Amino acid sequence: MSLINTWCFTKTVIDWSAIEKATHNQYRVVSVRPYEDKKGKLPDGYSLTLMVLKDDYDYGIDKNGNPRENNLYQNFDVTVLNRNHDIIKGDIIRLLEFDSENSFAINFNMILRFKDCEIIQSQGGKSNA
Repeated sequence: MSLINTWCFTKTVIDWSAIEKATHNQYRVVSVRPYEDKKGKLPDGYSLTLMVLKDDYDYGIDKNGNPRENNLYQNFDVTVLNRNHDIIKGDIIRLLEFDSENSFAINFNMILRFKDCEIIQSQGGKSNA
């Protein structure tokens, strides 16, 4: 007989530094929503859907010998755990201070949380970098 409820005892490590390096840590904001932790453990912030603007990682080849597609122009969701910035759709941002304690993976879905972000280029075209 197998153990049950093993999720209580397992943790998947997310190598954010490898993702950050591959994508140059530059993402376009596709959508912004307010975030409030239902359990009250985490600070309020934003749930962001981001588009990958660069990806130069070599993902190797698949079982048929074809090169694997990269993540360029793919979307993913993150949570920024503060509201220190006026983030709007279209901004280009950099994610800061990966929160590994509150980030995790379920199957192939990653729940990524960050303590802060930086607006590199605002929708209005003003550069902050």
